[in-house]
Amino acid sequence: MDGAASSQDLHPKTGGRFVFTREPGEQLNYRVTAYLPQGREVQAELSWCEGQAVLELGPATPEPIGDELLSWVREHMLKLARVLRRTPKQRLVRWRG
Repeated sequence: MDGAASSQDLHPKTGGRFVFTREPGEQLNYRVTAYLPQGREVQAELSWCEGQAVLELGPATPEPIGDELLSWVREHMLKLARVLRRTPKQRLVRWRG
């Protein structure tokens, strides 16, 4: 095995893998990607306004996903945002089932 990861390794068979990457600057802003089964992804931007997490979802790629799954992704992104609000990090990766 050559040790190189393929893009398929980023996508779980069930649940999702959430990757938060802090944007440069003084503000606490993150780019977020949720890697989902079947090669699907959801992109988002995370920031805070008056102490409340603000999540702006981008388009799901490569194909749209259902409202129920999108709601599940949003819920988990906001839960993980609380962790980053308490203890900001440059990068946070979490798997959720």
